[in-house]
Amino acid sequence: MKTNPARKAIACDCPAASHLRDHLGYVDHTDAFKIGLNRTDLKIQDIHAAIFGHLPAGFRALLYMRTIAVAPLGIGGPRIGELIAPVKAEDSYRVGDKIGRWKIYALSENQIITGGDDKHLDFRVSVLRVDDGHAAEIVVTTAVQTHNKFGRVYLATILPFHRIGVAQLLTNAAAANRI
Repeated sequence: MKTNPARKAIACDCPAASHLRDHLGYVDHTDAFKIGLNRTDLKIQDIHAAIFGHLPAGFRALLYMRTIAVAPLGIGGPRIGELIAPVKAEDSYRVGDKIGRWKIYALSENQIITGGDDKHLDFRVSVLRVDDGHAAEIVVTTAVQTHNKFGRVYLATILPFHRIGVAQLLTNAAAANRI
């Protein structure tokens, strides 16, 4: 299959078909990005791994520095081993298992919802395959529920990096023909 280097992830609304909001009590922030799906042979866990299992070195370095900076404040983050280990897509995943760094909260044929919780905020990430009969797309939606002022300040601080990062991960996966 030929790669289209001009394909870029674009911001969109969370699709109505998504069950993401079912997994948080309330949502303080949500954003979504979509891109066309070339690889219709992939299972949803393969798509998740194709997107989040290939972090560029600069992105990994930023995540590691963020983890070191916020650890004294009680915010968890990936350990260095989690940042360099490949994310494996397995057919045997179940709700409650971890895929890469994140716990699986929901898994169906067309959607996987992963995320994590801590004392300042909880987040969920949905990877949803949407097919309108003409073209299939992947939509990655993030939802965040903050628990306190520190969670809100932290969220406001990382959002610009988050938005750029998610869009870039999707664009990279498409350019490499992983999705």
